[in-house]
This record gives sequence, C-alpha cells and structure tokens, in this order.
Amino acid sequence: MGPRRRCCWFMLKGHMLYWYRQPRDEKAQGLISVSSYSLESGHDQKKKYVFQLTHEVYKNFDFAADTLSDLSMWVRHLIASISKYQSPGQTPSAREEDCYSETEAEDHDDEAGSRSASPNPAQCWSPLHRDLSPAASRTKPSRRTSFDAPADSSEGALEGMVRGLRQGGVSLLGRPQPLTQEQRRSSFMRHHQDPHLNERVHRVRALQSTLKTNMRELQVLDEVLGDPELTAEKFGRWKEQNQELYSECLRVSEQCRQKAAPKP
Repeated sequence: MGPRRRCCWFMLKGHMLYWYRQPRDEKAQGLISVSSYSLESGHDQKKKYVFQLTHEVYKNFDFAADTLSDLSMWVRHLIASISKYQSPGQTPSAREEDCYSETEAEDHDDEAGSRSASPNPAQCWSPLHRDLSPAASRTKPSRRTSFDAPADSSEGALEGMVRGLRQGGVSLLGRPQPLTQEQRRSSFMRHHQDPHLNERVHRVRALQSTLKTNMRELQVLDEVLGDPELTAEKFGRWKEQNQELYSECLRVSEQCRQKAAPKP
C-alpha cells in the first residue's frame, strides 16, 4: 500500500513551522524549528516539486508542492528563515512580521509585508499533506502541500529550487552563504543521483585536479630552468627538494626518446 496523505494547514512564523488540522484551530498539532534543520531536495522521484527538512538527530520532513511557483515560494521563505535564525550569535525569536502564509495569494512572492499584532488565522496558514503510513510515522513524518503534483519534469522542479536558493543566498544544506556553481553541482549530484552523470562529473573533477597539479609542477620547472644564475650547486639542491618531480621528468624523457628512436 502506498502512503496515505491528509491535508494539514501550516504556518511559518519566524523560525517555527506549525501544522494544524483546520485553518481556524487554536491548538497546533505539532511544530518544527526550521532553524535547526537543513533544506534538501526531495528523494521521491514519483512526486514532483518535493523537498525536505532534514536533521542529524530528529525525524525528517518531506514536502511537495502543487506547482513550480509554489515550490519556489516555499523554498524561498524557508531559506530566508533558516538563513536569518541560523546566523551566529543570533537567538531565534518569533515575530509577527515573520508570519508567512501560502494562502495570501494577493501578496507578491518577494514582498516582505508585515502582519498585524493579531492576524487572521486564515492569513497565516497554508494547506499541506502529511504521510500517514507506518513507515513514515516511524522515520519521517512528512507534510505535503495540498496538491498532487502535475506531470512536469523533475528538472523543472530542481530549477525552481535552485532559483530560490540563489535568491535566498544559501546552499541546499541551509548554510547562509552564496551558492557557487560547484555547490549547486555537488548538491545536484548528491540528491538527484544519476550513475552515468556522476561518473562523468567525477572524471571531469579528476582531470581538473590533475591539471592543477601539472600546472604547479610546470611552475617549479620554470623557476629552475628560467634562473639566469643557475649553478650545479643550486640545481643539486633543487633536485633534492623535488626528487619525485625530477624522477618523473627523467621517466617522461626516456619514454619520448624511445618513441622518437627509429624502429629497426
């Protein structure tokens, strides 16, 4: 049997994410302190627009969105919360202006509008689904935004998440730092594993590492060969300090000589 899902309502306020059975319930069924979690891309390839909040000790939470814009919106706000409240020396504190709702369709995605001191519950909550299967309850209670994902490509969902990460200025792991091209590539490989693509990326990285090593060796050779005051004593000291490189030069030189020698 596949996992059962039910609609819940979520409210992101500061660094706390609350969930409710109904939008006007006064008591939350549970909460998550997102500042102690890391934002990851989802592993469920059957669901589109999926992402996770993961923790090294506590249970993980899975999320899914109806559309790419929903995914981008949620990721952007979660990134902002994680980045803000995980800052060194800053103690998390919930404030009304940090209250966010997916149901406020009239607000623009990037608008950071403040809320009143006692906001209407319907303005601060958003519908989501939670997995109710035994496996999910034991390992990772998950909440899914109230939607079944349309049949769009997973690349589109990933593109939306990465775009949200760029705007939030953190990596997929939730670190408050600029997301570089290398971080995006490594995160993609870690969460969307493709054996063939993984092999090609590792090959490229190995070649880049080899190229850097060869460049350093060429610089060392250039320093000794381009020294106008090079003496036998100085060359002897250089050879002792770079014995491995000197041996490699002799080996390559011998191979070139053998290849250049005329065949009988």
